[in-house]
Amino acid sequence: MHETAFSFSNLESPTPGDALPPGRHMLRGWVMPKPGGVIVDVRARVGGRVFPGVHGIPRADLAAHFQTGRPVALAEFYVVVDLLPGPAAIVLEALELEGRWSVFQKVHYFVTSAQPPVHVAMPTGPLRWHEYGRALQILLRAQRREPAKPLADLARAVADAIPYPRDLRHPHLPFHGHLDEPAALTRCGFGRSAVLGYLFHETQPIKRVLATFDLQAWQTIEHTLPSPGPGAHFPSFANAKNCGLFGIIDVPAQLPDPVSLRLYAELADGSLHLCPVQRSLFFTNEDEKAPYPPHSTARFATTHAALQAALQERGVEVVFDAEMEAELARLTADFAARAPQTLPAVPPLQPAPLASTAPAPRRVLLVSHNLNLEGAPLFLVDYARHLASLGSQLTVLSPADGPLRARFEELGAKVQLTDAAAIFAAPSTAAAHTAIHALAAAVDFAAADLVVCNTFTTFWAVHAAKAAGRRVLLYVHESTTPASFYLGRVHAAVIALVDEAFGLADCVSFTTASTRSYHLDYGRPANHRLTPGWIDVARIDAWRAAHPREDLRTGFRLKPGELLVTNVGTVCDRKGQHIFARAVDLLWRRQPELAARTRFVMLGGGDTPFDRVLADLLAQLNRPNLIVHPSTPDYFPYYAAADLFVCSTYEESSPRVILEAMACGTPILSSGVQGVLEQVRADREATLIPPGDTVALGEGMAKLLLAPATGRTLAARARTRVTAEFDAAILLPRHAALASAVAAGQI
Repeated sequence: MHETAFSFSNLESPTPGDALPPGRHMLRGWVMPKPGGVIVDVRARVGGRVFPGVHGIPRADLAAHFQTGRPVALAEFYVVVDLLPGPAAIVLEALELEGRWSVFQKVHYFVTSAQPPVHVAMPTGPLRWHEYGRALQILLRAQRREPAKPLADLARAVADAIPYPRDLRHPHLPFHGHLDEPAALTRCGFGRSAVLGYLFHETQPIKRVLATFDLQAWQTIEHTLPSPGPGAHFPSFANAKNCGLFGIIDVPAQLPDPVSLRLYAELADGSLHLCPVQRSLFFTNEDEKAPYPPHSTARFATTHAALQAALQERGVEVVFDAEMEAELARLTADFAARAPQTLPAVPPLQPAPLASTAPAPRRVLLVSHNLNLEGAPLFLVDYARHLASLGSQLTVLSPADGPLRARFEELGAKVQLTDAAAIFAAPSTAAAHTAIHALAAAVDFAAADLVVCNTFTTFWAVHAAKAAGRRVLLYVHESTTPASFYLGRVHAAVIALVDEAFGLADCVSFTTASTRSYHLDYGRPANHRLTPGWIDVARIDAWRAAHPREDLRTGFRLKPGELLVTNVGTVCDRKGQHIFARAVDLLWRRQPELAARTRFVMLGGGDTPFDRVLADLLAQLNRPNLIVHPSTPDYFPYYAAADLFVCSTYEESSPRVILEAMACGTPILSSGVQGVLEQVRADREATLIPPGDTVALGEGMAKLLLAPATGRTLAARARTRVTAEFDAAILLPRHAALASAVAAGQI
């Protein structure tokens, strides 16, 4: 057995020091992390070459030996290496969950040409149409990011990054299976990637199919979906008829590309079998938002040719068939629709006026995408309250009802519900305009002196209001492009109408400059204004005065000495509760005493597919003090009672939860994304970490919980800043001044 600072390991075959024939050899062994560690993958270095390995084969004997308390340890690996005649020094490296490769063993062999060469077969396959299409999009966007770099160099970088071959292991008989996703290049949206394919056993039913990218925890996926393709291809196996797979699996952001998916089949007897293993290069939401370079037919053609040449140079097989032709046609159309004709002139973002000479608009139509207890609608409630105090008569229009309706009505606002479904379902520009016209016929847009559209999901109201000749102020809270936000959900023609709304609106207001940076290729950037988000500090202070902290902690039934960590926000992948859960599990592994005396509560649960995925993950992690509470309008206790507030989000504009935690004087640990960086500064008002990094999140929690004085210092600075810069008393008059200026035609 070999030991390092982070591992125990043993190379079982071939025996180190043996004389070997030249050719391809399979090295087999196992590597176990020391307590608190997680080993994600294995690879071998021979000279200047790197050979990927297959890691995570179940071993019951190692689980028993190391007393893991589990039936098996996912610790066995194999690596196939090419050895040339002469001395061979092989360095075995393990990928730790932190995202770093570390040496765990070095072995030497002598390769003699006196013996006949050997060969170990490896899975092979061409790059498929959707993989090639994704690579082409990446290369197009790279030209906008690095315009001075030669196209051939950019193409080689893309080609070299693609894991080829993708497949490291096929299911062994009597299993049969194939995965379409994750592909060699695949989307990782908010730290999750899709699994699509099929898997079956020739004679036995599969009890569960489990998938993992990080080996910290696995997740169950659906495995009995109808599968007519495999059923027809394997007519002699009844299990092939319903063996379709679907799941969406967590991918911690700190793992370096390419990342390997492991798929396991559990049979009725409890036995666990590693089936396919394949590697993927991920492109994330942020990659997807990146803009195209200026459009030209020649640019698309030269980019296509450069990618083909780079792949051919690397020896990557690509099949050009009917599916590829269809994909190229789709990309040609997408590039034509999304790429700017020229790079836009972008003036500096101007702040909204401090005051306006114009009076407050008398009749205001406020448009919201829903009336739920969410950041953007809550923003609109405060905004409406202030306009009402200035004498404005308010109407609220929403395509979805919700609990905030009562709050608007308390302000004297008329609430009108509408149905926008036909707009989002429209298959063409003409159909979308027809649906907007039909909606507008039931809403008196012409009666308003100002129409305020809150979030770009209300683009339809911008179109309807301008058709009625009304002035429009559009608030954009989305730190993403319409194309990325609506990917795969609406027709391209509808997305084009969202883009057009930015140009139709008389003014587009952003609460943070970072959000504006995603929206510069469409609309009129000169009409953009900066109006930061706010929080009503006085109202929060009054609430806190009426609710002593100790009473709030008693309400959570905290034991003496027990700590409380909260994560507030609608349970959804964008908010990153899955990453928070994995970080808590790491804290249990690495700081068990601290984790045992801490309650971890996520507020914002509902009844969505992601809620069910999160519940399954929590069941797999089995940490009883990690729980989800359902959404509630009474959410301030989750800040005021907490010892630490965690915001694990992937994407935000001006998150209300950060401002509320600042006002409550609660220490903050947050992803350092977009607008968060404009609300709090790293190590000044909060501790910030990279989004999706489970290790950094776990370490951040440990650091702040073990050093409460540090947290109190950060919280005090945050309280000072929110009072000075983000208080409603300061900012709401500026928002009202902007509304007056837009209504009067001053902007």
